[in-house]
Amino acid sequence: MTATREAWYIHCTPDQVGEDAIIVGDRGRVLLATELLEDAELLNEDRGLTTATGTYRGRRITISAFGMGAPIAAVVVEELSYIGVKRVLRLGTVMTAGDTELGALVVAHGATRGEGTSNGYLPAEYPAVPDFALTAKAEAAAAATGRPVVTGIYESADGFYTDLMRRDNPVGQAELMARRRAQHIVATDMESSAVFIVARARGIAAASLCLASVSGDDFAKLDGEDRRQAELDLLRAGLETLVS
Repeated sequence: MTATREAWYIHCTPDQVGEDAIIVGDRGRVLLATELLEDAELLNEDRGLTTATGTYRGRRITISAFGMGAPIAAVVVEELSYIGVKRVLRLGTVMTAGDTELGALVVAHGATRGEGTSNGYLPAEYPAVPDFALTAKAEAAAAATGRPVVTGIYESADGFYTDLMRRDNPVGQAELMARRRAQHIVATDMESSAVFIVARARGIAAASLCLASVSGDDFAKLDGEDRRQAELDLLRAGLETLVS
């Protein structure tokens, strides 16, 4: 008898997922997404890795939360590929850099590999770039929301309070922002480079479409109803990306 193929941590089997998946950090975003899906079924909540599958415009789509950071994001992408997912779209939040403003949707054309997880999959000289066809669809879907859309290179790193921001050091933060502007970085996060590398290593497509929710200049946050509406726009754009 053939053993059932089950993902170790997200506890899903191939028959429970679609070939397309959205990964998010916040498990609440999975629950919000189920409001946009038909016949949504909650599959797993163990370790906060909330996962659900439903249908959007006739296409079966799985949505899975990973929490924060590259190591667990890599686990989720790895396991989704193991059970048959062929395309993964990261929908999350980023800190602004360069001329990116709060509330914009930011599409990654690549990411610097400042996190350590991806080195376990491919050597450091291998570029962290998304699938270009999926990225083009994400750009079109983001533009259709009417929100400002920014495209370019993310900076991904492990240390939120060391590599990505210097909350109690205005001079250090200004230096970070100046360097990113000089390098034409458009946003920062902790996961996108690892997502791209794991997907490349496992032979599946990946892209990253995120909401600029925190300002890198003064740490102002998108909040309240503005944040909720922006996240709904982000989710709709993500779903449209996968059915277009």
